[in-house]
Amino acid sequence: MVKTGISIPEVFSIMAILLPVIPILIIFIRRTWQQDIMIFLGAICLLSFLQHLMIYIPRLIPANNNSINSVFGLGEFAVLLYLFKMIITTGWLREIMNTVLIAFLSVAITAYALRGTETHSFALAIAAAFILLVAAVIALLQLIRDKQLFIFQSPVFWIAGGNICYFSMFILTGFVGAQGKGTLALQQEKMILLSVINGIRFIFFIVAANMARKEKEQANN
Repeated sequence: MVKTGISIPEVFSIMAILLPVIPILIIFIRRTWQQDIMIFLGAICLLSFLQHLMIYIPRLIPANNNSINSVFGLGEFAVLLYLFKMIITTGWLREIMNTVLIAFLSVAITAYALRGTETHSFALAIAAAFILLVAAVIALLQLIRDKQLFIFQSPVFWIAGGNICYFSMFILTGFVGAQGKGTLALQQEKMILLSVINGIRFIFFIVAANMARKEKEQANN
């Protein structure tokens, strides 16, 4: 029998490729690329688009999925942490975030260079998720303190909220069948669940891109 249609994992792979493109298009259509936050949001979406494109179409690059995820994961970590650092105004917190960023990237690059991406990828991914989760919560708390009733109109709220949802679930599922332990069905269920949460994260990013106002609109208000 000839198999027709596409499987559920393929559907989520296609969604993972297409969803990050939408915030980029919104940023260009609304001409909000002059704003630093929108530049970093666009960079995150571009990294995610390229990452999933290389995984879905493996002929584009002769590398395994773990290597692709590790390299692009480091890029996303650096961009996201720098984005949250821009939002936070407390001086000592910004210094801590600078130190954490440099230290984590140094450790990760050294580990990958010496032992490859297979050895410590799980531990580094969980550590990165925890750091970004804490940074997103701090940024959201500061936004609540500064914006008060207008928090839902801020792109930062949707960026931080989307990342809190995703990285919370990433950490919770990370220890279930960790490092390939567990049945194949369990691993597939984890992948589908994280794909759904990641899709929700990018829906939040779409809202964030749409909430960004042009500089003239901000000046008038």
